[in-house]
Amino acid sequence: MKIQRKDPEIVIYGAGAIGATLGGYISRNYNNIKLLARGEHAEVMKTKGITLYRYDPNESELYQVKVIKNLTEVEEVDVIIITVKNYSLETVAKEIKSKFGDKPIIITLQNGAENQKILPKYFSKVIYGVIWFGAWLDEPGIIGYDKSGPVITLGTLEDNMELSQVMEQINQILVESGIKSEIVENFQDAVHTKIIFNITNALLTLIGHSFREISSVRKLRKITVKLLNEGIDIVQAAGYNEFIRGENHPTWKLLRIARYLPGFIADKVFLEFINNVNLNSMAQDIITSQRDESELESLNGYLLELADKNGLAVPYNRTLFEACKEQFSLSPFKPLTEEELWQKIQINRKKMKKKNKLIE
Repeated sequence: MKIQRKDPEIVIYGAGAIGATLGGYISRNYNNIKLLARGEHAEVMKTKGITLYRYDPNESELYQVKVIKNLTEVEEVDVIIITVKNYSLETVAKEIKSKFGDKPIIITLQNGAENQKILPKYFSKVIYGVIWFGAWLDEPGIIGYDKSGPVITLGTLEDNMELSQVMEQINQILVESGIKSEIVENFQDAVHTKIIFNITNALLTLIGHSFREISSVRKLRKITVKLLNEGIDIVQAAGYNEFIRGENHPTWKLLRIARYLPGFIADKVFLEFINNVNLNSMAQDIITSQRDESELESLNGYLLELADKNGLAVPYNRTLFEACKEQFSLSPFKPLTEEELWQKIQINRKKMKKKNKLIE
């Protein structure tokens, strides 16, 4: 099975920061690509184009793109790239299925593994992707993204020769557009390695990173290192291996070593790192857009499910999840300080020790 048309009809459903960045890149070489978006962002892209910049706002490029607001504006489509969040995925899948049936090739680019449960219910030709770069919306039509540029890993849930041929075609389109894309066999390792790093989305949102000064660098560093190491423990216990991809992500070995670095060295390195972290997608949902939905359940909640299945206590991740659920439900959202979160964690650790659940 191959896409027959040389210049296939492509729709990116969900042209937010990630979707619009990919759309801008792909539009360099392919005319038959449309971005589905709504609201003021869609209007600006439609009338003025997308302004993209790689980390430095002074070095931006303008891309003219075709924008649609509804699938009814498209007669037929070969490929639909879905970049909406997990909490919107089922609704979008139903809409696509209602309009096009099972005809399109679906490329799905969400964090976590929730899409692996949802999309097979509606489509038989699904290619999954892991996004290894960050992007953020400064204002409608203006988007920044990481220095690394767009980086994607593609894979499928099972061996399928026909779908593999299509995936090769998609990968070629992405690579020719300047996107660092690859196809791998150990795709689940990539998914679960990325989930570990997604833990920090919840943490940085909870403490209001970028919206308030860090009051204790040391405590934030200790919490971060503990969270990520518990994440490694969870993923390894579930049977997954490390996947190295993307220059922005430290190796598991480095994260293990980070537990033993002297504070005066580690604090300085951590502060430099954290000061260069851009606003993550969960913070954009909870703080900037003041949504009542986030990917907390599909990412952090999923990790806790794996931990429970394998008998791991993981007090840092469990406390983070519980604190996020509590604070995210507030209107308006109120961040916790590093000290407040630290105290919550220590209380939970003492409780777990009493129940003989905590293994250091």
